[in-house]
Amino acid sequence: MHMNIQNMRSKWSLSIRWTAIAVIATAITGCATQRGLYQWGGYDSALYTSYKNPEAVVALQTNLEKHIAAMQSAKQKVAPGLHAELGSLYLQSGDSKRALDQYRQERQAWPESRGLMDAMIRTLESRAEKQSDESTAPASLPVDKEPV
Repeated sequence: MHMNIQNMRSKWSLSIRWTAIAVIATAITGCATQRGLYQWGGYDSALYTSYKNPEAVVALQTNLEKHIAAMQSAKQKVAPGLHAELGSLYLQSGDSKRALDQYRQERQAWPESRGLMDAMIRTLESRAEKQSDESTAPASLPVDKEPV
């Protein structure tokens, strides 16, 4: 009887060890092959490079344009924030129409960004209205100043 119990303990211990090894091996290989939820297209390294070297901003913009186009043509969801980042790059270069388009796409793709994107869109639209009003207003006449 004593031999049977000892033999059963040995088998049980061996079974637990193999199960633990299998679980650990599965976890390790699962982590090694797991892809992220989104494709970022080298965004993080390009952004870092543009911070270190401001002339690289054009490369960041080009990279984002290509990556977003590739994701859209593959019918995959663009990672959160990429449309907004591209919109901000357009805005910095003076292209507010393209910036608005990217902010709207970000808002559409990521509803949780709606508050920020709505604020950005309203700000750009109000700027455009002010510029439009200024360009259609009649030129002001010079005012003669009295000598002091």
